[in-house]
Amino acid sequence: MTERCASLKDLNDFNLYFEQLKSATSFNITELDRCKEEICGAIWGDANPDISGIGVSTGYAVELALGFVLASLTMMIRQRYGPRAEFFQVVLKAGFDAFFEFAIYFAIAIEIAAIGMLANKDFGISTAGFGANEAQIALAVSVVCILPLLYPVALLPLELFHPESDRQARQNRKMRQDQRRRDFSLMLFALVCVLFFYPFLSQCIHNWAPLRVGEGKGGNGKTYVTEEEWERIRDMCFGEVTKFTISEHWALAVCEMMASLLIFLFMLWHAMELGVRRLQTQDRYIGKERQRTVTLSRTRRFVERAWASQSLIQALLLFVPLFLGCVLLWCVFRLRSIQAAAASNMGSEYAGDDWGFGQIVGIIIFAPVPAEMLFAAWEARSLILRSDYDSVSSRS
Repeated sequence: MTERCASLKDLNDFNLYFEQLKSATSFNITELDRCKEEICGAIWGDANPDISGIGVSTGYAVELALGFVLASLTMMIRQRYGPRAEFFQVVLKAGFDAFFEFAIYFAIAIEIAAIGMLANKDFGISTAGFGANEAQIALAVSVVCILPLLYPVALLPLELFHPESDRQARQNRKMRQDQRRRDFSLMLFALVCVLFFYPFLSQCIHNWAPLRVGEGKGGNGKTYVTEEEWERIRDMCFGEVTKFTISEHWALAVCEMMASLLIFLFMLWHAMELGVRRLQTQDRYIGKERQRTVTLSRTRRFVERAWASQSLIQALLLFVPLFLGCVLLWCVFRLRSIQAAAASNMGSEYAGDDWGFGQIVGIIIFAPVPAEMLFAAWEARSLILRSDYDSVSSRS
């Protein structure tokens, strides 16, 4: 590596980097090609297995699929009566509780990692190996890892067991304990949303800020790199690789924004619930129910009744996060394939498909969910046996 190429290895400031690149190469293809590996790595980055490796990427897909399947089955089986229905309700409750516990800490870890990487890039601290493609992936997965949490958070207020069942009666007797656990779950979800706020801001800047490529697109109408020069660099780095298209970029940007607004909407809704409970406590203390407490309580009850009874709202809750998550995951895997092809074009090895420690953890982290469901099924097996016995007795 020559000294000139070494100076082009890190892109800490877009404007300064392209001024330096122009000074060093004049955007001449021969001169650019001599520092090809450094330039391409600085602008688009190398694969970062910690955020987009094959294992953790599969983990994002597993999390989304698990959340959707558990939520769908819960909606199908909730409040059905009978030992067999109660057996499946017990199993699903165990699975959903385990899913939330592991998914919430998985999301916290991803958000903290994304904040560290994006802050380094946004403030020009260090961008070694973390270019435009990795930034897009980090922004997408910071949303994807939260979307499946909307399922258990939305289903927290719903009663799973039949109102006349003994198990629901036991649930009602320990209502205060369940409420504390629910409040703790909402607090963890709020923590994830607070951590997500910085990736959300970075996402808005990255996706919606004016581009600095083109004539007069730099600060004060200055030109740092023309569209022709930019395309010359892209062609050098990606060759015949099918690049991320404008339509794919817009699909990613729009779905990220819609998913982010949905996440914040859920957070605000549950913040309103906690606010209503606080107002009710204050009203009991002063011995008078204030108008704002009545209005907020009625609004909350109306929405909860509509959500519990309207099939369309339930279907939207199930399929909107799934659709948004699938689009974002498709973009993540698409960007990974571009990175792999670009690495091959430059004659280097793509690290995103290497199975390391973090890749295995990314998949195994959700293994306790089916394990908890199997254990709950074994513990509640008497419900199935009793159901079989009752059916045989009724025929004899």
